[in-house]
Amino acid sequence: MDLPVAAPALLLVISGPAGSGKSTLCNRMVEECSGMERVVTSTTRSPREGEVDKEDYFFFSNEEFDQLVEEGAFLEWAKVHANRYGTLRRVIQEKLSSNIDLCMNIDVQGVESLKRAAEKESLLAQRLVTVFVIPKDFEELQKRLTSRGQDDADEIERRLITAKAEVKHSEEYDFCITSGSKEEDFAALRRIWEEEKRRTSGLAE
Repeated sequence: MDLPVAAPALLLVISGPAGSGKSTLCNRMVEECSGMERVVTSTTRSPREGEVDKEDYFFFSNEEFDQLVEEGAFLEWAKVHANRYGTLRRVIQEKLSSNIDLCMNIDVQGVESLKRAAEKESLLAQRLVTVFVIPKDFEELQKRLTSRGQDDADEIERRLITAKAEVKHSEEYDFCITSGSKEEDFAALRRIWEEEKRRTSGLAE
């Protein structure tokens, strides 16, 4: 489907419980939507084998990360287990200013931080589109988590409790997708992106 040539770049942010398929959706948008890129985020964890600085992540020491936090360099950041992760303001600004569409998946806390930042930054406010992928029901979500084979029963239960808390925030997002098949979810997400491109170009039907 052709999009308006004048359509501005968007920052498409996807959230959802573990097992909702948000990472897969984000990756597929980058692969199949011409010109869209994944947001390269920052972390204090060590690079894993094969990971490349500035391509997979911006890798920083704890001291460097502290300095960036103090400078207000992050649109959002959070501690996850023993490491910290964040989204650099300059990365988003440079890409959007260059009319490059961006896609990222972050948690509810991260989206709240992005929305607060957008209150002070007009470019971000105009380009930010938030989408929550909501499970059809928690029984289906439990099946997905179990079938992944990544977590034991206690961890799955913890993730389900977290999911129930996250779903309560779904109404705060611009759009919600009730998860079905992978193809249905991707079609719904792509349709949101295309419609928002048309709307922001002033050519929405």
